[in-house]
Amino acid sequence: MGHIHLGVLPSSKKWREVVALLEDGLPDEEVLQASALAAERDLDRAAHDPLFVECVRLLAMIPQAARSPDFGQGLRDLDIAVASSPDLLQILSATGRHLDLVARSLGHRSDFGELARKALLSTLSSAMTDAMPSLFEATPSDVRDAARGFAQSARFSSLARSFYTRLLSDTLHSWLDRTLSAHVGDGLRFRSMEARSGFDAALTQYCFEATRIIREFAGGWYGKTVYRDGAISTQQATVFGAVAFKKISEELRHKRGADD
Repeated sequence: MGHIHLGVLPSSKKWREVVALLEDGLPDEEVLQASALAAERDLDRAAHDPLFVECVRLLAMIPQAARSPDFGQGLRDLDIAVASSPDLLQILSATGRHLDLVARSLGHRSDFGELARKALLSTLSSAMTDAMPSLFEATPSDVRDAARGFAQSARFSSLARSFYTRLLSDTLHSWLDRTLSAHVGDGLRFRSMEARSGFDAALTQYCFEATRIIREFAGGWYGKTVYRDGAISTQQATVFGAVAFKKISEELRHKRGADD
């Protein structure tokens, strides 16, 4: 795939319609629906980004590494270079370094891949922190137990949904942010940054609702694949990543139809 730039709104007709809705003061829900519609094609292409695929693979395989007798070795087998009995910060740091190496090996850094990297690290950090008694008092055993818990199908479903919610939200934000900043002030759509923050919160909630379908199918796929093959390959992560975005797009279209 080519390099996908996400810093400003693309120039397609659908994205111009998003700008028009913002300028005309239409309800947030209509702007969000139009934004999601305009993003569908780019998200479908981005789902095959190699760095994104590696993030999906690690999301699935880090919990499996925690099930091995030696968590540190299990992570090293994933090319996450940690010592034995790593703490959470060491895991996150090593995972970030590994993804940087993957991006370097590709010869370029796609904007979407960078957002996927950020979403993976943030999701792992939040989910594992919430699963431990205390981040600062957590033992290596607590860290391993937290990671291993997400190897259960139901828990993986929640983890995957959190990842996709964050990634979808960050992607739409990256397209909209510069345009939205031009609509803050007296006489404009958002009279203040506080009003703009309300739109941001609505966007996050919209993305959370759109990723509900991930929770419904991710656990079954995960349990079946791991039981059958013992691991999630790059090819399987590619397929899962693409199917997940397809299902999210279907959910968004269904939501638009229900709201019409």
